[in-house]
Amino acid sequence: MPTALVTGSPERVPEIAIALKSAGFDILAAGAMSPEEAPDLEASSVDCYVQLPVDLPLPPGGALRRARDVIAYEMLARFDSAARFLPLLAPGATVVLVTDGPEPESYPPRSADGDRKAVRTLIGVLAESILRDCGQAGVRATVVGEDRAPEEIASLASHRPPEPLPWWVYASVDPDLDFADWRNSILCLASLRDT
Repeated sequence: MPTALVTGSPERVPEIAIALKSAGFDILAAGAMSPEEAPDLEASSVDCYVQLPVDLPLPPGGALRRARDVIAYEMLARFDSAARFLPLLAPGATVVLVTDGPEPESYPPRSADGDRKAVRTLIGVLAESILRDCGQAGVRATVVGEDRAPEEIASLASHRPPEPLPWWVYASVDPDLDFADWRNSILCLASLRDT
């Protein structure tokens, strides 16, 4: 039975854990923020790692202060959490990084959207870093918005090669890119699957 680990705010974890359990995962830990909080986890024992956002209080101040605090607290916490859990990933594991708010293509542009887009870009950097560190072991990483249904997130998490990825996964890869850059991202993903 494949195994899963879920981290993030306690309010967000149960719904995803239930969806993963329904998709056939054995939940090793849910809500743990470090390996020490889940002492039974062993190296290479996790087939799926879902990292949910951590709810932090909104900082006072303008956009510059909010952006600084998001980077200083939320982003660093997410990078640190990923770094702590990467040694636990099994070869061929899937990492799903969930961002706050809906995915960019699903809401109209507003000032808050710039913040969400910036956070999504930083989470994309985290996904790329995970691929660089673990891609040779067949680890896959994807970024999705929290507006995705828990069942859809579980479906992404449970996908195993050599099955072809569902078409909608490709449609949602870097939706803000122009076609040529989007195609290059898709080809890069396909080449990672073939190595």
